[in-house]
Amino acid sequence: MSRRNRFIAAITASGTALLLTACMGGGGSAAAIAPDDEIRLSYAFFAPAASFPGVQMEEWADRLAERTDGQVTVQTYPGGTLMSAGDIYDGVSAGVVDVGLDSPAYDSRRFPFSSVINQPVGIESARVGSAAFLDLLLEYEPAEFDGYQIITAFTTEPAYLQTQTPVRSLSDLAGRDLRSSGATIPTLESLGASPLSLSMADVAENLQIGVIDGYVSSREVLRDFSLAEQVGYVTDYPFGLSNSFVAVMDQQAFDALPEHVQEAILDLREEMTAFASEFHDDENVGEAIAWARSEHGVETAELDPEVREELDARMERLTDDWVARRSDADFDAREVLDRMRELADQHAEELETETS
Repeated sequence: MSRRNRFIAAITASGTALLLTACMGGGGSAAAIAPDDEIRLSYAFFAPAASFPGVQMEEWADRLAERTDGQVTVQTYPGGTLMSAGDIYDGVSAGVVDVGLDSPAYDSRRFPFSSVINQPVGIESARVGSAAFLDLLLEYEPAEFDGYQIITAFTTEPAYLQTQTPVRSLSDLAGRDLRSSGATIPTLESLGASPLSLSMADVAENLQIGVIDGYVSSREVLRDFSLAEQVGYVTDYPFGLSNSFVAVMDQQAFDALPEHVQEAILDLREEMTAFASEFHDDENVGEAIAWARSEHGVETAELDPEVREELDARMERLTDDWVARRSDADFDAREVLDRMRELADQHAEELETETS
């Protein structure tokens, strides 16, 4: 039995109805759904339900049910219970799951356009990063998402070094085995570390068995993934945005939905970007840091000013390297990077106005 069929068999046995399974004909095209039909969607994500993307998916399900007066219900599958990181987009295309939330940052080769949002250009919050990221995706419609309808997109805060022993200088990084996502591997390599591409769901085990000494990520993972008990230090230097997330549906399946359901889903797109990023900035990160300090004694490792200056200079060179490595991409990397800076500055100004 194929992997796809095993997934479908398991879901069918549990009594869950998949929209794509019900609507996809033998030729792979989606049959239109009657305007009044009851619609049940499945929604997969790889991280725990308590993680902020997991909270977002539950909120999206509730809001969609409300906007459609209960016509659409959503069964969520967080924590990799249906599909793992890196498999989810293919699962959406194959009809294994209706809505999939995954991280393009885990595979920057497959998602070269999306990796721009992880470049260290000084974005300081998930709110600004998320708004700029969604704007970029909708403005450029990158080829890496051909065949998909983007449901929403958002980012974390910047990435920070979180390690078992303190990192206070560049020499402390030399040869260190550190988890990274695909988009931030060049950053660690440029600093002399030895990065290993891992899903956050795999970090705890690899810390425990000594494969890695730490990781680079946004700081909510200290609590969301119960990592505070395994790392003792957070280095006080923000790299580029730690992670990005894009939720998608198969385009044909989306087009088969009744028009008013499509409109409800698209109306939630920017709304959920704002919800996820605000929740992350205001509740998720701050509470996780306070918890890690009080419950597990996690400390902040401060950097001397000259070390910060050297890091700033290296981060600027990294953005130039990102452009150079994408000279043969199907998009103008310099233009996209510059446009991201413009959008980030615009959203940062808007946020400052809102909060002043």
